[in-house]
Amino acid sequence: MTSNQENQPQIAGAICAPPPQPPTGDVPQPRQPTNLQGLLKFAMEATKLEDAPRESTFQPMEEARRKFLEEALNSLTVDVIEVLLKQIKILEKVDTLNAGDDDSEYTTALDTISDFVCDIDTANDFHKIGGFVIVSPCLKCKSPKVRAQVCNLLAELCQNNAYCQRVVLESGIMPILVEIVEQDPEVSVVVKALYAISCIVRQNTGACAQFIQYKGVQVFLEALKRNEEKINTKICFLLRALCSSQADFKSRLVFVGYIPVLFSLLSTPKTSDEHVLGLLQKLIEDNSAAINESRQNKVNAKETLENYLSQIKGKEEYSNEEELCDTIYNTLFAQK
Repeated sequence: MTSNQENQPQIAGAICAPPPQPPTGDVPQPRQPTNLQGLLKFAMEATKLEDAPRESTFQPMEEARRKFLEEALNSLTVDVIEVLLKQIKILEKVDTLNAGDDDSEYTTALDTISDFVCDIDTANDFHKIGGFVIVSPCLKCKSPKVRAQVCNLLAELCQNNAYCQRVVLESGIMPILVEIVEQDPEVSVVVKALYAISCIVRQNTGACAQFIQYKGVQVFLEALKRNEEKINTKICFLLRALCSSQADFKSRLVFVGYIPVLFSLLSTPKTSDEHVLGLLQKLIEDNSAAINESRQNKVNAKETLENYLSQIKGKEEYSNEEELCDTIYNTLFAQK
């Protein structure tokens, strides 16, 4: 009787144990692997056996098998620059897209580029072959999906990449991104624009200066008043990071009026509250101006914090918010 394994068809390219061989003295045969660790052990044991003196069983590779392997290897080889140039060519026509038109060709092209430019060298090559020519038209496209995806592409290009950050600053892209945050009606587009700005300005003093120059601080403040959770999260996360890395940034936020707006966002518990509270805590930390502003009656900070704490007290899912809220309350009112 033959085993089930012997009756199963062989799959081309599959890794499997060699067929059973007649016993050769006391040489043990390696067990067929059942997991990744077993596969490694199997390969090592099989190599030892092949190193032992024995009659060679190597046979010339069949033509069909050789051709299959060549095609498989060729399919794994991609000319990245050729692929990027093809997508750029497609996106050069994006300004012909009207509202309601099928935008799938353009969104697919942006997705394809994004898949490659997460590699920093490829991101730099994308600029060197003229790829940034499509950024501004895509940012101004009538399709919100295209606008959102090109913002995501900018984030991928600029994340931890000083070269592409410099290109963005020199290409006039920052004011367009700030304008999207200020005016775009689609929350999904605004969120992606915030993501792009974050990847451009964090740990980049020159980019932060340009962000301030184009009224980004004031635009973010107005965007918070929309009270959209995803927008709140992105803005507060970025501003808190900038408060830690940029001198006098906290004072700038206090001066333009962030304190009362942040407290006003805490009327009911939301998923974005941890970031709102985190920014508030950062603003009042070692900052007498922010503390004094928070204690003003018009801000109503004491009542807001007490009401908020009463809604989340003892709830495990709000443990971080409760800790931050306690810290802010104690800083502002513990000694008053």
